[in-house]
Amino acid sequence: MSNTRGALREWTARLWGTIRPRRRDADLEQELRAHLELAAEDERRRRGGSRDVASRAAAIRSGGVSQTLDALRDQRGLPWLDDLARDVRYGVRILARTPAFTLISILSLAIGIGANCAVFSFADALLLRPLTIPRAGDIVTVGSTAAIGRALVASYRDYVDIRDRSQSFESLVAFTSTTVAFSKDARAVPTARIGMAVSGNFFSAVGVEPPLGRAFRPEEDAVPGRDAVVVLGHDFWAGECGSDNSVVGRTVRLNGIEFTVIGVAPAEFTGLDRFTRFEFFTPLMMWPRLERNPAVRPLEARDFRALTLKGFLRRGTTPAGAQTELTAIAHDLERAYPDTNRDRTLLVRGELQERIAESGPNAALTAMLAFLAAAVLCVACANVAGLLASRAPMRAREIALRLAIGAGRTRVIRQLATESVLIAAAGGALGIAVGYGGVMLFRQFRVPTTLPIAVSFQIDERALVVSIVVALVSAVLFGLAPAIRAAREDLTAVMKATDAAGHGRRRWFGRSALVGGQVAIAVVLLAVATFTYRDFHQRLESGPGFSRDHRLMMWLDPSMLQYTEAQSQQFFENASRRARDVPGVKAVTLTSYVPMDGGAGPVTIVPEGFQFPPGKENVTLLSAAVDEHFFDALGLTILKGRGFRDTDAAGTPRVAVVNEQVAQHFWPGQDPLGKRFRMKDRLGSWVEVVGLAKTSKYAFLIEPPKDYIYFPYRQRPMQFMALIAESQGDPASLAAPLHAVIRSLDPNQSIHNMRTLEEMYRMRVVSIMNVIVRLIAAMGLMGLALAIIGLYGLVAYLVSRRTKEIGIRMAIGAGGSDIMRMVLRQGMLLAVAGLAVGLLASFGADRLMSSTFRDSTEGGGIDLVAFAWVAAIVFLVTLAAAYVPARRAARVNPTEALRNE
Repeated sequence: MSNTRGALREWTARLWGTIRPRRRDADLEQELRAHLELAAEDERRRRGGSRDVASRAAAIRSGGVSQTLDALRDQRGLPWLDDLARDVRYGVRILARTPAFTLISILSLAIGIGANCAVFSFADALLLRPLTIPRAGDIVTVGSTAAIGRALVASYRDYVDIRDRSQSFESLVAFTSTTVAFSKDARAVPTARIGMAVSGNFFSAVGVEPPLGRAFRPEEDAVPGRDAVVVLGHDFWAGECGSDNSVVGRTVRLNGIEFTVIGVAPAEFTGLDRFTRFEFFTPLMMWPRLERNPAVRPLEARDFRALTLKGFLRRGTTPAGAQTELTAIAHDLERAYPDTNRDRTLLVRGELQERIAESGPNAALTAMLAFLAAAVLCVACANVAGLLASRAPMRAREIALRLAIGAGRTRVIRQLATESVLIAAAGGALGIAVGYGGVMLFRQFRVPTTLPIAVSFQIDERALVVSIVVALVSAVLFGLAPAIRAAREDLTAVMKATDAAGHGRRRWFGRSALVGGQVAIAVVLLAVATFTYRDFHQRLESGPGFSRDHRLMMWLDPSMLQYTEAQSQQFFENASRRARDVPGVKAVTLTSYVPMDGGAGPVTIVPEGFQFPPGKENVTLLSAAVDEHFFDALGLTILKGRGFRDTDAAGTPRVAVVNEQVAQHFWPGQDPLGKRFRMKDRLGSWVEVVGLAKTSKYAFLIEPPKDYIYFPYRQRPMQFMALIAESQGDPASLAAPLHAVIRSLDPNQSIHNMRTLEEMYRMRVVSIMNVIVRLIAAMGLMGLALAIIGLYGLVAYLVSRRTKEIGIRMAIGAGGSDIMRMVLRQGMLLAVAGLAVGLLASFGADRLMSSTFRDSTEGGGIDLVAFAWVAAIVFLVTLAAAYVPARRAARVNPTEALRNE
């Protein structure tokens, strides 16, 4: 302990001596001079002064006061910190002497770092941001692959088996989201709220403790439907309850059921979903009472897989070990329950793995943007490296002199590296501002819903750390190699050179490679931006396949008011009939699904005559329940057969309309009309195909073609449906009268997401695609601008290095046009070479984008128009970049050029 204290005191003293040297240096110098005077006096009097005084005087005489001060300062301070401060001060002075070089370098890096900062914020919001719980990095997801999509899901019975039989998990929780009708009391009008039904160990397992009240007790998760208790979300408590601490112990109503409030979640805890800020948490045992469909048995049905399971592995357990155990459990469950668990493999995934699996398009888009941002950074670093290479000849003599008078090569490299870090630091600071501009662009995303669901784009401390790291990496990329090369120059050759050029040919080839690479990368960036713009523009022009103008939508859920299935159907019938009587209404339809807004549900079928691969007996597709007016009201084309009729009701033969993709998938080359499929399995009821609908877009405009089946809603009743009204004029003018119609049927019925289809489409599709196009276009233009600067700098450097040669050529008869052609030839050779390499790489980028974002049915041909535009633009701008210094070279006065040389 005493040694630690001594070391700490010594370091503190050294640091203080480094930070506050002036006064102590003055005292030390005065003391040294006093010793010198004493020594001189001793010698003069020839008294044989003390040995100590004589030795100090000799040391001072031999080294001088300044050298002795430096040695003593090193002993009492931190010399490396003092050296760093001197390097920084000298670097700032050097950079201030060349403002053009410094400004261009900083702006170049700011563009590259800003692009990466913005893309990281995008990836952070969609994929990377950790959950707001302790040990967020250790959480894993458990379950089997969903019927549609790749997310992991589980039934409650599977959860119980895994929880009780597995030894790999320290804790395992189960939860599902649920939307309910919330009201403070029986007299209040219910409103739609979203929350979570969670297992009893939820809060303790994730390490979250309510600051107000308590969490669930074990016995409150033991008996189905018995313990109606609720923990409120913090934001919901603050907004709905006015941050009233006395809310604990009161009752609120969820779907008409009284729940006792037992606690309030912490402000920073948002649940285990990165997009939804859940408003309440109830025990999983209350799930059956909150479920809209009374026929569903969520705690008993082993094939009702609507739960998400997350947990933490035991200390010492690896994911591979947990996977082995889960595989064994899955095999046991398959043998015990073959009807519900056949071919159901249990998996364990890390949080990032699960997010990528459930959001494949987001992951693909993020990867593409990250690649483009990295390319922009590479162009920026190459640009700065080229500028440093141009400046190297001018500093070669300075560096040689420093080396000649005793400075070590390491010292010189450190000084040059410090200058690079200063440039990178300034570029990083400015790059954060550029990144913030990108974040503001991303914030144009809006989720069209009244529920607390949003994507939060922000520059937080993690984005700042990434920006700092990128800046430091940039400094290494563009600064380290030139610094090492400068320190290794042959001193004799540099000092004997007529100028500071040193070995020009090697530098010329190095800079040429950098500039050619810049042009090639810029071509790829610009090509990707052009491909994306043209592709997205064509998709927006062609539309999603359904009509959206003059249409108003609203979602209705009578089950929130404890309506039975029959009562819900009657409510929908009455709402539809009365809505048609509203003045200005042209048509009305009921549907469980709105294109681009969701509502599609999975349906499992066994198509007649289709041969499944071994081990597979059915297929799960997307479906919707619609009324007889749906196809006409939304402008969806029926290619063959018919749509639905009001006679397609319960008790009549079951019918369906399939899209083209279903017909091509299961009955290729055949007429789908009259074909049949069974529901669920080979023992299910038969359904006959009576119509073929055109394949449209269902979730997003760049999705691949999807299998889709429509059912008449009277044969497949739903308790949550949308009413869409087509208007003769402005659809927004129907909002008030349609709202009055619903209130007249039931004043307590809440209406969700009432908005025009055009507004919904603009928010869900147009705004997102526009932001993506703008970002990609911005990166393409950034890369092109940096490449132009690099090419201009190289040609200008070439002209400055060949001034004497140009003067001689002009003196012996060469004209200005000859000089211009000579300079242009060298510049354009690099530009054309970079253009050729970039176009070849762009073909690969086009193929990759086609396989990731384009439909196979929409053609995978090469976009020759886009390639022609890119080639023409790059050629013209690089020609302009080379022309300016070439024209300057053509105007060189040969007499002045030779005299200056």
